[in-house]
Amino acid sequence: MRTKILCVILTVLLLAISFSVSAADLTLHGDLNTDGMTDHADIDILQRYLLTAGTISAENAAQADMVQDGILNGADLSMQKRLLLNSPTPDVQSKLIWSDEFDGTVPDPEKWSYELGNWKLDASGNFITSGWGNNEQQFYTDRNATVHDGILTIAARHEDYMDPVQGSYSYTSARLSSQYKFSTCGGRIEVRARCDAGKSLWPAIWMLPEDSAYGGWAASGEIDIMEGWGSTPEKICGTIHFGDVWPNNTYLTENYNFPAGDSAENWHIYAVEWERDKICWYVDDTLYSTQTEWYSEGRAYPAPFNQNFYLILNLAVGGHFDGVDGIYGAPETFAAGDRHFDIDYVRVYASNDAQMKPAEVTSLPLELYSEGADAELHNRDGETEITVRSTGTLPYGVMGLIRAKQVQTGKSYTLTFDASSTAAREMLVTAEDASYQRYLEQTIALTPEQTHYTLKVTFPADLAADLKFQLGNLGDAAAVGTHTVTLKNVSWIAGSG
Repeated sequence: MRTKILCVILTVLLLAISFSVSAADLTLHGDLNTDGMTDHADIDILQRYLLTAGTISAENAAQADMVQDGILNGADLSMQKRLLLNSPTPDVQSKLIWSDEFDGTVPDPEKWSYELGNWKLDASGNFITSGWGNNEQQFYTDRNATVHDGILTIAARHEDYMDPVQGSYSYTSARLSSQYKFSTCGGRIEVRARCDAGKSLWPAIWMLPEDSAYGGWAASGEIDIMEGWGSTPEKICGTIHFGDVWPNNTYLTENYNFPAGDSAENWHIYAVEWERDKICWYVDDTLYSTQTEWYSEGRAYPAPFNQNFYLILNLAVGGHFDGVDGIYGAPETFAAGDRHFDIDYVRVYASNDAQMKPAEVTSLPLELYSEGADAELHNRDGETEITVRSTGTLPYGVMGLIRAKQVQTGKSYTLTFDASSTAAREMLVTAEDASYQRYLEQTIALTPEQTHYTLKVTFPADLAADLKFQLGNLGDAAAVGTHTVTLKNVSWIAGSG
């Protein structure tokens, strides 16, 4: 008993010496500014101390030592944030379904993946365009994101970087994605973050569809929770992209202007509350934008925002948003070194609407491939129409394409669809890998009468299979003239091995 008492006395003395406070001050509940509550203002005090090695009062130090070990570090910040997370404000009624408090030393690989490079690729890994489609100048790496003291930091750097495939770059940064690890349909998505200012910096917190259920970008939608201009940190914006496949897409956006003296360089909570027929944007719980009107061509409202979307965190350099001449990075922005996009946490709360769940897609969308031909494709609820005006000279000159379906060794897969054509002609259906090796090859005679087809295939290896409905120069199709092929109820189902 005497030993236990001595240990307690010694612990209290060590704490008192470390922070020069009396035992009466050691309440240690995270209320650093002594206003009677633990909130984000208290977290700010500790974060600034840990990130900048600034000063902190003895009284605040005692309150901040959440784990009572006489040392202030990320463990105390983590416990302080968890205290706040477990005591939500009264207006937060939804259930927390996913979060990252960045407690570790690296981005959690169970929650995030790195998206690397500078090139935008399709689902099969084929080159589409450089600069991520936006003239961005950075090369994304897996070494520009760190976790320290409860903060994820994405660092943009002005440095020479050489990639053997994609070439040379003058800037690097990082882009993290939760794709295939977490996605949500609706709810409140909340991120606490700050970003350095400077021309050509482009911080973004945004969402893309887990599966492009309604076709390529932006027919399947995009939700931008926060985007910032490094040259004008006094404002940010929230946006949705929708409509049809590029370039027939559109968007709606609103800006938020910070109060005088404030900016995106300071810590703020950025959030969207996503309901079936409404998406609202907030900064620090101040509503600044509400959107209710959107569409996906040929689909019923509220498509495309009735599917699962995943999260992306990134800091771009240059590009059309804030680049010099809409392209280039600004070297002077990096005169003092790396520029940082800091994220305190990401939290996702479930929707209170029981109907807010991914809508069933009765027919998989197809992508048009055309080479030396003249054709157009339209995806609609339950069907795809491909109008062929000229087949060209190649059998694959016109195709309806479903890219990169992941398949497993020895497992059987079933492709089903209903097909018809306004003019009799042949269609070749194949399942191919990236090297064009065929595992399914079936020629079908199309007529104006709708016919149901069931095709089965087994793969010898794990791979990404492209499903192709080839409508080019097959048989006498070149002489048919303008015609429309309709594919309905297209499905791809995995069976047993």
